Amino acid sequence: MNTCKIMKLSVKAKFLLALAILGINASNAQLSFDQLMSNGVRADEKGQYDEAIINLNLAVDSKPENDMAWLTRGIVRIHMSDFSSAVVDFNKAIYINPARAKTYLYRYIAYSRTENYQFAFGDINHYLGLAPSDTLGRVYRLEISLKLKEYEAVHEDMLWLYKTMGDLFLRDYLPILSIHFDASKKYADFQKILLGLKQISPSDPLISESLIQNTYQMGQFELCLMQVDESLKQNPQNQNLLKLKADALFYLNRIDESESIYQILLSGSPNDGDLMADYGHCLLQLERYNDADVWLSKSIKSKNTTPAYAYLGRGIARYNMGKIGVACADWERSLLLGEKSATKWLEKHCQENPTTNK
Repeated sequence: MNTCKIMKLSVKAKFLLALAILGINASNAQLSFDQLMSNGVRADEKGQYDEAIINLNLAVDSKPENDMAWLTRGIVRIHMSDFSSAVVDFNKAIYINPARAKTYLYRYIAYSRTENYQFAFGDINHYLGLAPSDTLGRVYRLEISLKLKEYEAVHEDMLWLYKTMGDLFLRDYLPILSIHFDASKKYADFQKILLGLKQISPSDPLISESLIQNTYQMGQFELCLMQVDESLKQNPQNQNLLKLKADALFYLNRIDESESIYQILLSGSPNDGDLMADYGHCLLQLERYNDADVWLSKSIKSKNTTPAYAYLGRGIARYNMGKIGVACADWERSLLLGEKSATKWLEKHCQENPTTNK
């Protein structure tokens, strides 16, 4: 078959397709508004979005003052990922009927998908003003509030959702909040949320441990220690609580007590490189430099998650053992791995010292 024939067939196919569309439009034009809406919804449910739009275009033309026609076409356009056109339809629907809550919810979705988060936040707030008991709406607002750091809304929705959905919700979302607030360092805002959750369920272990961890991150080590001891009464073998207790004691300069707890933890987790690093730094404070060198070397070999911290400590141990060259090498490695405090050790002790073992 030559190129000319292919082109002719292509033109013919396009003509037949155009006739088919015209036929659909002509047929649909005879339908009532309710039939057009029903056809549009059914086509949307089947994933036949072009057909849905054809029916809903006619419905909009038939009754342009009907907000449901604009809303429904906007929903189909969301399904087609045509978010900008969807927003235009929702704007028209809201202009016609500003009291319909669902329109704000769908415009929130469209704005979110186009990363217009401030507009989305405004819409989800308006939606919940009209439908305050909608669980999905609360989840949507919680998620966008975290993104925008609107912590008053996060506080309100976390408490509402926990009261409504219980432990299942808490197990899913509290770890998400912990990661967010640890990254943002907004520990005071997180504390307010955790205290609110604890009022609802004073004995929940996940809430209690999260509150203790957050208190520790805030540098409130005395309070952290009190909270840990209270929780350990219920679960004296909890490894996370024991680790927090050891860390808090370390920062309170109660090194002997801290060291004994690290020993207990290492007996149960002998291959934990991070525990080894913490124990090694505890030994540094006790001026047991040979032991510190041993444990920090074990930590480095175990490929712990904080190697810069271990190299820093090992450098300090070796410096105090008189091994200046290898100490400087450890501090250089620590600095390369991101430990900025290694700079002062290098500047003070290594400016004229070779980085070779002595």
